[in-house]
Amino acid sequence: MKKVDNNMKTSLVRHITDLHPVPLYAVVLASITSLILILIHLMGWQLWLVAILILIAWSPIFFLTARAMYRQHRWLAFFFVLLVAQSAHFTEHIAQMIQIHILGLSGSMAHGIIGVLDFEWTHFLFDAGWVPICVYTLFIVYRKTNPWLWLLLPLVTWHAIEHVAIMSYYFRTGIVGSPGLLASGGAIAGGLPITRPDLHFLYNLGEETLIVLAYLHQVKQLPAAHKDVAIVPGSKVEVS
Repeated sequence: MKKVDNNMKTSLVRHITDLHPVPLYAVVLASITSLILILIHLMGWQLWLVAILILIAWSPIFFLTARAMYRQHRWLAFFFVLLVAQSAHFTEHIAQMIQIHILGLSGSMAHGIIGVLDFEWTHFLFDAGWVPICVYTLFIVYRKTNPWLWLLLPLVTWHAIEHVAIMSYYFRTGIVGSPGLLASGGAIAGGLPITRPDLHFLYNLGEETLIVLAYLHQVKQLPAAHKDVAIVPGSKVEVS
């Protein structure tokens, strides 16, 4: 039984490495650039600017990987784009939790890493637009083979409804920071005893977890990669 489990893990790792081949020089270059930018931040540069530049440094690797995946598995490439986007978004929520609960910041000082993008419109377009569109699309494509998407769908739907309620309040009053439906002071029975930042961190934690599990589950469904298929310039995948 243990040998079977090890073989399954090996197969999953092989699938992941086959699907996400990245030239070593690109990783080294992006890592060195990121380190330099972090040092520049310590010298006084704004954190949000450094974060954006780090994202730009890693973007070629992301686009190369997505393009390579698209050539073989179009819908899985779409899934990969959702995973990366949600992971970046979730990182912002983690940063906000650190700012609030560890650093003791609040208000305008607790807007995550790229605080200049922390607007109601940004959250609405991402959480009530981009993510639901992606998840509903992937659900239609993979609903028969991926049980994790059945759990993800209602969570994403409810999260989107929360942001629709928040935007509705914003349109009516012009006030930013509405608790929405379930946060403390929310529209449903006064909400739960939890602040909006904490609640939406939990929403995104749930979505991130389920997206990762659904993605890995879908990767495991793939047949073995073909031998000697070059899918990224400067990198070959070989399956013996």
